[in-house]
Amino acid sequence: MPSLYSTLYTAYTLLTLPVRLLSWWLYYIPKSNRPNPAWSWKTAVTLQIIILVIRYRTVTRYRTPKSLEPGPDGDRFIVVNPQFTISNLNPNANLEIKSDSESESESPVYKGTLTSVPAVEPLPVGAAWFPSTPRQPPKRLIIHFHASAYVLFGPRPSDGTGWGPTSFSEISEWPLLSVQYRLSLDADKTFPAAVQDGLTVYIYALEVLKIPASQIVFSGESAGGNLILALLRYITEENAVIPLPRCALLWSPWVDMTHRSLERMVAHRNYRSDYIEYGLGVWGASAYIPPGWEDDHPFLSPLVSERNLRLSVPLFIEVGTSEVLYDDILEFAGQMKKNGTEVEVREAINGVHATFGVACNLGMLEVAVEGHVCAAKFIARIEEKLKE
Repeated sequence: MPSLYSTLYTAYTLLTLPVRLLSWWLYYIPKSNRPNPAWSWKTAVTLQIIILVIRYRTVTRYRTPKSLEPGPDGDRFIVVNPQFTISNLNPNANLEIKSDSESESESPVYKGTLTSVPAVEPLPVGAAWFPSTPRQPPKRLIIHFHASAYVLFGPRPSDGTGWGPTSFSEISEWPLLSVQYRLSLDADKTFPAAVQDGLTVYIYALEVLKIPASQIVFSGESAGGNLILALLRYITEENAVIPLPRCALLWSPWVDMTHRSLERMVAHRNYRSDYIEYGLGVWGASAYIPPGWEDDHPFLSPLVSERNLRLSVPLFIEVGTSEVLYDDILEFAGQMKKNGTEVEVREAINGVHATFGVACNLGMLEVAVEGHVCAAKFIARIEEKLKE
């Protein structure tokens, strides 16, 4: 049941909504009043509505409904079960491989850091196809992780997050599978639950769909980008028998969830021109980080810990010039380049956080589509390099 405070806050939000809408409509008519003068009136007003919705869900600790039932998404929604053995091994790995007869607790798939929180175990995970269900098993695949702060939203078309995945799938001409990874709304869903789910879908693509790793691309928005970096770190440092994907696309990745970084957000020059607020960051970080863990752990805050990590997976990183994580993301990209990782950075001019998917609502279609085109060219360029 909702608490008394949540009930009162809901009533307050609803009662004041008409006045807020009217004030925003009037206040943002002059360009000088808009958070970014280059924005349209629609973008400025819609941003405030998005902020209001996210702030409401943050204050009331809204629980995004999750189900493994297809519901209105029909056959576009699938359920993937964890697989505890793997045959499609990395041919370059020089490690001892455990046999299929060994116990699940000794699985060559889930081990090390991914089994470091006893309450968190691999479970079936849902996923949604974009733009539609393939008629036959695809020969290549984008595995996508939606934005969430690890506490909100979902991957389904019915979750309202379908424009970005659909647009990017159509532009790149790659089928896309968006993962319904676990949100950290309960004690048994902290890290590494979401990373386990990402690995489950990746192994499904390798083992069941029989797609070569070189024909798989990771894509992730915000927390989804954070998830990808944890997954790549896990494979690189702890489980090299699993082959790495062709490349990874990070759309406004969350690279630092330390409390120090969250406090800096409030004073950032872009704080008024983005919908990411301190309260959401605190909720997401506190929910996702397991009890007793430091917030600068390498699997949580890659900006703090990537100084010595080199990835053999090329990275495409998009960052909005009006987003509050702008400086963190550019610093992270610079660190990775310095370490020898191939990195391409694309700045979405006047874009907010995770423009990839939210642009449709904000009236920033051209900015987002340009990013989709750049990422599609990046994927193709990496393929050409692999052929050389």
